[in-house]
Amino acid sequence: MHILDIKDPFGLILITLPILTFIISLIGQLFIKKKIIILSIVFILYLAATFIIFNSSFLIWCFIYTGISAIGTLIADLIIKCKKKLINVSRKL
Repeated sequence: MHILDIKDPFGLILITLPILTFIISLIGQLFIKKKIIILSIVFILYLAATFIIFNSSFLIWCFIYTGISAIGTLIADLIIKCKKKLINVSRKL
């Protein structure tokens, strides 16, 4: 059984979607630089997917994935701040 097999609902919900959410949030934060916009997009997309693709029992995962997205945006924000500090230090030298 392949980990990224879409026919496997447990692999999709427990492995594939959290990893994709984290990566997309990280990249989105690096480009957009607005946490609230990234988190809102993730929440709205998963909320829509809850009722269009899945059923109402998927709603808890909507909140969990938004939390994973928040972690991704915070890590990207730290990357941005560290990069700015390195640039400022190199300019002072």
